[in-house]
Amino acid sequence: MIETARLTLRRMTLADAPALHDFMRDAETMRYWSSLPHATLAETEAFVADTVASVAAGSSDDFLITQAGVTLGKAGLWRGGELGILLGRPFWGQGFAREAAKAVIDRGFASGTPAIVADVDPRNASSLKLLGRLGFRKTGEAKATFQIGPDWVDSVYLTLTPADYGT
Repeated sequence: MIETARLTLRRMTLADAPALHDFMRDAETMRYWSSLPHATLAETEAFVADTVASVAAGSSDDFLITQAGVTLGKAGLWRGGELGILLGRPFWGQGFAREAAKAVIDRGFASGTPAIVADVDPRNASSLKLLGRLGFRKTGEAKATFQIGPDWVDSVYLTLTPADYGT
């Protein structure tokens, strides 16, 4: 568990699937995510089960973002240090993504992760701005890296080292 000034980041359980599904089914929230919006609760349950299993296997360090018991989203590091954040649309613009990202980054660097990377859809201006404020530097880009439904999307790659880390 990670505590910040306003948030609690804790491990997911299958019981969290309905709260996550409330925004993982929202097209706007999922617009830049690596999958289509979840059409069914079963899809979100499978996502949560996969996340729980990857944490147990040590291949990710993922957390549910909560405030006063309300689920706001998820944040974590996976595949050896790739930052992933998904925040429900009702919670955008309030600094929660920055607060959660900073907590995950702090934990990653404290545990010895030498660099943290991000793979961002170049249309996601808000995420690119946030990552830039945290000190991430663009290291590359590529075309047609993810197929989301019938569409291919591009990637911007960014890296953060402890020396570049902003607050």
